[in-house]
Amino acid sequence: MALQFLIDAKNDSVDISSVDEHKLRWKIDLRLMPILCTIYFLQYLDKTLLNYAAVMGIRKNLTSNQYSNLGTIFYVGYIVSEPITSYLMQRFPLGKYLGINVTCWGIVVACHAACNTYASLMVIRVLLGVFEACVAPALVLITGMWWTKPEQSRRTGLWYMQIGVAQIVGSAISYGFQHVNSTKIANWQILFLFMGCFTVIIGLGTIVLLPDNPMSARFLSRGEKVLSIEHVRKNQTGIENKNFKWSHVHELLFKDILTWPLFFITVLAMIDNGAVSNFSSIIISTFGYSNERTTIIQMPSGAVSIVATIFATYLVAAVGERALFIAIITLPSVVGAGLLLGLPVHLKVGKLFGVYLLNFCPAMLPIIYSWGAANTAGYTKRAMRNALTLVAFCIGNIIGPQMFKSNNAPKYNPAKIALIVTMSLVVVFAVGLRQLVLWENAKRDKEIAKIGSENIEDIEFLDMTDIENREFRYSH
Repeated sequence: MALQFLIDAKNDSVDISSVDEHKLRWKIDLRLMPILCTIYFLQYLDKTLLNYAAVMGIRKNLTSNQYSNLGTIFYVGYIVSEPITSYLMQRFPLGKYLGINVTCWGIVVACHAACNTYASLMVIRVLLGVFEACVAPALVLITGMWWTKPEQSRRTGLWYMQIGVAQIVGSAISYGFQHVNSTKIANWQILFLFMGCFTVIIGLGTIVLLPDNPMSARFLSRGEKVLSIEHVRKNQTGIENKNFKWSHVHELLFKDILTWPLFFITVLAMIDNGAVSNFSSIIISTFGYSNERTTIIQMPSGAVSIVATIFATYLVAAVGERALFIAIITLPSVVGAGLLLGLPVHLKVGKLFGVYLLNFCPAMLPIIYSWGAANTAGYTKRAMRNALTLVAFCIGNIIGPQMFKSNNAPKYNPAKIALIVTMSLVVVFAVGLRQLVLWENAKRDKEIAKIGSENIEDIEFLDMTDIENREFRYSH
């Protein structure tokens, strides 16, 4: 698709000499990044409203294990729909598909307010997972279409750090709604109604404003579109292809040596994320704070998440070494889990500091997103890589809440020990994966030195996979 666009532009003698590339980069950033950031902000805030509603009264008719199941069942809907939604994203216009899903999950969020039984909440949480499943893979694909590999790390970090913003804003909104009193409707129900309606508005705006790809971007001239495509040629990953190729799926699952190590790194890291997303307010409340104070005290968690994301993604863009930064950014969370486990009950500040440190580990996810995008060529393979990463993300988030069993309350020591073990394994796996990448690149260098380069014209846009294209080199 992109190659044909370039051929047509060349035949029509489209002039790109008058296009200022620096201004074009800013034009693209200012159009796309606010949309991507807002969508990711909402998808995190909307799914974690349950965490804030937990201290606003939604748990009154639930047992502790039922609340854990509500956190888990969201990811069941997510994981089941992930391969399907990844296939649909390739078949349909990406921007429109994303906008429709945002609108639908906004409606589902609002419907939480009508749920007053465990069964109804379970159904609505499954639906929320189904509609939110497209967000991360869609944003990764969009980021790969418009920016080079170093640029992708920064942009991915920018939209991913909205998790931290959402934690801060969510705490503030929850605190505010806790002071809204009504005899007809609970304040947690008002919270869900407000956020659901706001999300619907953003979804409708996304349908109108977000382009499906650089070739169809109405806000760019034809010359700017050509320059945008040429800008990402060096990625050697292509832009978009509507033909689903099963050979790419087979290669991803059975031939790519990076697939399963990266999968298990994601699973192990996201166990911590599942714990933080669903149980941080409950853990903090066990320190003896009131519901209102528990909500406000969660705000620094968002600040930690923002700092960790900026630190990780911007240094990766400047230095590379994704594997090492995954290992480095996990270590503070290991310390945090250790503080929660080892400190006595009366040292509340130290334990609170431990909760905040747990927010470092989930900040590795944008590194994993950009690593997968940078190391995967072939559009179908990239889409399925994203799906597989999100499947791993879901598995980790399913396991996380289930570690916090009611019979272990209020200390939850088995869960804290499990967090230390799983995050320590992340460090080991990341270092091992780095060595695999170095080995594969060295192997390809020897092949090229022996048989020479093929020099295939426009190989960057031929939808070849990273294994088929022996000129491809993996980032580590």
